[in-house]
Amino acid sequence: MHYKNYIFDLYGTLIDIHTDEKDPELWKFMVDYFDTHFGIKTTARKLKSDYKKICAEEVDKLAKRNGSAHPEIKIEWVWERLLGVPCSEAEMLDLCTAFREKSRVKFQLYPGVMDVFDKIRAGGGKIYLLSNAQRLFTERELELTGILDAFDDIFISSDMGIKKPDPNFIDSLMKKHSLVPSESVMIGNEVFADMGSAAAAGIDGIYLNTYNHRLSEIKKHLRKCGATESGIEVTIIDEGNECMKYVME
Repeated sequence: MHYKNYIFDLYGTLIDIHTDEKDPELWKFMVDYFDTHFGIKTTARKLKSDYKKICAEEVDKLAKRNGSAHPEIKIEWVWERLLGVPCSEAEMLDLCTAFREKSRVKFQLYPGVMDVFDKIRAGGGKIYLLSNAQRLFTERELELTGILDAFDDIFISSDMGIKKPDPNFIDSLMKKHSLVPSESVMIGNEVFADMGSAAAAGIDGIYLNTYNHRLSEIKKHLRKCGATESGIEVTIIDEGNECMKYVME
């Protein structure tokens, strides 16, 4: 199972993370943050409700602009509307970082990540990141886990306005680096987003069952996303949190 180009998903693949944006304490924290840093008074219930509403509105507007069935907004657009007052880039970064860090319940690298990267490098391979994520806080999380400099290139959906499984997302990476499909593989923990992208690009996929889905469910979704009929090879690694350890075997 050796290729020249390894395209990794991030969350649920390299980073074991759980966030809880429904936690009442998160929204109480943000109410205090708005008051302390911007002098804005609101309530937790209203802030949470407005956040969800504006997110949906921004997604809908972006979909109409770019025509993608899988649009990815910049989360700062939402906070700008919620604030309704001028906000510097530094202030926005601090706000989004505070929200993200407060919402995190679990955050760590999966076992074996660095070993896999070392093996890929030792074999002369390239390492790419293709992540449905927000640049504003994802870059910081890459730094915190020590893998920011591990990639030959990083593609984050909020930069592109589209996300997996929009085929244009993975295609942009493939074209930029002139990757040969037969020499490339997509590695991720989501069937539709990751294996669907692999199928669209005509590259093999390695599915990491880090969330312990039933095998019958995985195979059903592989058929639905087109991976089964695409002619690509999809390897399923069913080892829970230990999946990364088996990627290079």
